[in-house]
Amino acid sequence: MRIRTVATMAVGAGLGAGVMYLLDPDSGDKRRRELRRDASKQVREGAVTATKAGIELGRDVTTAALDGYREARAEVEPPT
Repeated sequence: MRIRTVATMAVGAGLGAGVMYLLDPDSGDKRRRELRRDASKQVREGAVTATKAGIELGRDVTTAALDGYREARAEVEPPT
C-alpha cells in the first residue's frame, strides 16, 4: 500500500471521528458550544495581539519617518 493512500485513509478516519464526536446526540450540543467558545476566545486574543503589533509597527514607522525628515532637513538647511 502506498504511503499516500495510508495518509489519506488516516485523514479520512480522523475527520470521521471528529464529525461523530461533534454530532453525538447525547453530548454533541455541549461539545459544539465549547468549541465555539474556545474558537471565539482565540479569535479575540489574536485580534488583540494583532492590534498591539500594528500599533507598535505604526509607532516605529512614524518614528523612523520623523528621524529621516529631521536628518534631511539638517542636511539641506545651512548652519546659522
